[in-house]
Amino acid sequence: MNNPLLEKVDFVNYDKIKAEHFVPATEEIIKQVQEKLEKIKNVEGVRTHKNTVLESNLISDMLSQVISPMSQLYSLMGTKEVMEAFAIVQQKLTTLSNEMGMDPDYYKAFKDFSETEEAKNLTGEKKRDLEEVMKGFRLSGAELSDEKKEELKKINIKLSELSMNFNNNVVASTYDMVLKDKDDLDGLPEAAIAGARAKFKQKFPESEEEGWLFNLDYPSLLPFMKYSTKENLRKQLWEKNMTKAIGKDNDNRPIITEILKLKKEKANILGFETYADLSLETKMATSPKVVMDFLSNIAEKVQPKIEKEYEELKEFIGKNSGEKPEHVMPWNSSYWSNKLQEELYSYNENEVREYFEINNSIEGLFLICNKIYGIRLEKLENIPVWHKDVKVYSIYDEKDELRAYCYFDMHPRSGLKRPGAWMSGLRSGKNDANGKVIPIVGVHCNFTEPVGDTPALLTYDEVQTLFHEFGHALHGALSKTELSSTAGTSVAWDTVELPSSFMENFVRNKISLKLLAKHYKTGKEMPEDLMDKLLASNDFQKATFVRRQITFGMFDMTLHYTEALKDEPRDSHEVYKEMYKKYSLTPFIEGTYFETAFSHIFGGGYAAGYYSYLWANILDADAFSYFEENDDILSREKGMKFRENILEKGNSEDMNILFEKFRGRPVSDKALLKRIGIK
Repeated sequence: MNNPLLEKVDFVNYDKIKAEHFVPATEEIIKQVQEKLEKIKNVEGVRTHKNTVLESNLISDMLSQVISPMSQLYSLMGTKEVMEAFAIVQQKLTTLSNEMGMDPDYYKAFKDFSETEEAKNLTGEKKRDLEEVMKGFRLSGAELSDEKKEELKKINIKLSELSMNFNNNVVASTYDMVLKDKDDLDGLPEAAIAGARAKFKQKFPESEEEGWLFNLDYPSLLPFMKYSTKENLRKQLWEKNMTKAIGKDNDNRPIITEILKLKKEKANILGFETYADLSLETKMATSPKVVMDFLSNIAEKVQPKIEKEYEELKEFIGKNSGEKPEHVMPWNSSYWSNKLQEELYSYNENEVREYFEINNSIEGLFLICNKIYGIRLEKLENIPVWHKDVKVYSIYDEKDELRAYCYFDMHPRSGLKRPGAWMSGLRSGKNDANGKVIPIVGVHCNFTEPVGDTPALLTYDEVQTLFHEFGHALHGALSKTELSSTAGTSVAWDTVELPSSFMENFVRNKISLKLLAKHYKTGKEMPEDLMDKLLASNDFQKATFVRRQITFGMFDMTLHYTEALKDEPRDSHEVYKEMYKKYSLTPFIEGTYFETAFSHIFGGGYAAGYYSYLWANILDADAFSYFEENDDILSREKGMKFRENILEKGNSEDMNILFEKFRGRPVSDKALLKRIGIK
């Protein structure tokens, strides 16, 4: 069978890949990897960086060639057949990863090299990379007894399976709310109504009735929660969103329990007391205590501001509804917060959206990146993609050197595409003795869709998400490391959000926003007064947002550390309730389960690491404050310093050192506290 996954091309033929290609391609690449592995283990003569480290990096590159496209299709076009095939692939890859990480001869090859004169004289990137590799072997169980290795292998395979099942259950947890009474649409913007009408026609093409369909995809859910005047319908949709993956056929509750149990067992086998201790072994934060103290410190500082924001909201509700509530019910928070925001800043979000047509927003993003980083993007035509809406760009630097390729996939596909927004590193860049490789990245979002003749008009939040994910993409695209193993986003997990969070700042500053906000019909800039109101609104309920991040971060660390220290840890739901009640002022609603859809920590890489978002906010606020000095927002000089010291360096140096080179001093939390409104 001719298998498109095995073709060595820059642009994968996504349009030709079928689920039936997954397993044969995986088996073939595993065979090639095992041959390469034997070659590395059986080197004759002196071990060198080239015949050991670089050959090993080729294994990662070989695997990425096949795994990345499959992972893309699993996340973006997840049909039943694709999910089933990828489940088999994941099991095979986990087995391979176990074998490689615990192979005594493979470990010996690196250990022997680490004791050579060449290894002892390594400096810079190569020295750091070797240290990371040796640590990786230890954390993979290379130094365990054969009996313990077998235990760990079984745990890793099971964890991989459970994480995939968790994500599949979340994707499968769909809900359609069909409305047929026009009165039920009261308060909703025309774009949301048109989108719901299109969804209804798509779902019921034969129906002659007029109807509107709202679901749990963010572009459908969020406008309904913000604008619908029908509290009963908001409550209905909110409850469905907060009870994902608890059904008979897709219940994530037992999966969470099993994941936590196995992660603790894994940590214990590797010599750590808890999974949090193991997780933080590779992060900038050095211990669970450091993380817990960090979150507690921020929580203490923002609490008065949170209480003030909550009281303001209740006062506003009382003024406009005739009765001040004792509590704001969670399905009412977005609605009344939006009303308060409109009154305070006197602008309507639907008016704002007219200045953020998706293509204009992307062009504005490119223009800002050109000014600060010196890069330009050119759209490529006739590139094979997984869906007709996907666009592909090449990225060039100021010397017209090709630096990367980037895929953009912007809209939801209910039941096929995973929710949220993310960047994917499809191919790592490098420039080592084996040759130069151009990186390939992807930006994936679930933004508002175009309806009829009306193009996709983004919310202000969606524009910030676009900049955030492209920040991640730039980290991969502009990477200029020698080794693929140190390239791009392969940094300590709690620093990976720095480039992404940093880019969001350009949507919150007037100088840069002027390059971005253009009316989709007239092309005119956003009026000065509207822009001033929009930017002032960035401070709206800022502490409440931080509180939400603290809740999630503390829930994560409590599960993986505090509860993991106990002989009989509490159920995850009880822990979440405690964290919610401790940090949130809105009442907890019994029967709802946020954690069953918390893919970040149960289906992704953020276990004992969710705090990374707030941690990175300290870095990004401090970084951007440098640009705010003298209003140098679009300074090429400062932008190049960020590019050269952060974006291009990957994991070639410790982030503390890189940040100090960029900023001229160690990181400070003053800028973040100022941003939140705390002196």
